[in-house]
Amino acid sequence: MADLASGRYPDSEEEWLLDGQPVPPYRRTMSRRDINTGTGGVTCGTTLLASVFAVPVQAGDIFNYVSFLVGTAGATLTHSWAAVYNGTGTGAALLAQVADNTTATGWATGLQKLQLQSAVSNIGTVGTPQGPSTPAIVAQGPGVWGVAIYQSGTTLNKYDGMLGGSQAGGLTGQVPLFSTAASLAATGTAPSVLPTMTAAAGPIPYIILSRQ
Repeated sequence: MADLASGRYPDSEEEWLLDGQPVPPYRRTMSRRDINTGTGGVTCGTTLLASVFAVPVQAGDIFNYVSFLVGTAGATLTHSWAAVYNGTGTGAALLAQVADNTTATGWATGLQKLQLQSAVSNIGTVGTPQGPSTPAIVAQGPGVWGVAIYQSGTTLNKYDGMLGGSQAGGLTGQVPLFSTAASLAATGTAPSVLPTMTAAAGPIPYIILSRQ
């Protein structure tokens, strides 16, 4: 603790303090202080394209909601949904999605707090170690999950977020903050696994995963 104090490091995470000290803490795609998309927000991705954004998660996390800030409503839309995957790359497994929104304008402006159809957790499972077989233990630990945003139609919603970079991906080994999948058919159901994913350049919406 002395090392932290002498190094001028805070003993509480600043973003958590700004979030109102929720228990458990929120997990997010970006800091709320970095929102810079201006009035009306920005479009993330294109119609029929699943846009996946990276969210770091910690051991023991449990989530029931996906939340984001909508700056502008859409138009002539047929499907709008968000889904959580246990990674951002090709083959990552679907954990849960929110209900499909079939309104033509998509999500209304302002805060959208959408309940996942089932709770998702980053908690290890423990099996029985007896016998010659390998113990059925799945280790728990921190990881990077993906939140997919999908809309089909003409004019997509716009979101508060950060403008992002001009180049896709990052340094070798870094997890892309923004990835896109090949176009999906107009659908209200998230794919069970992510299709072939490609790192993309562009805006990052401010997305929150929370338990409450």
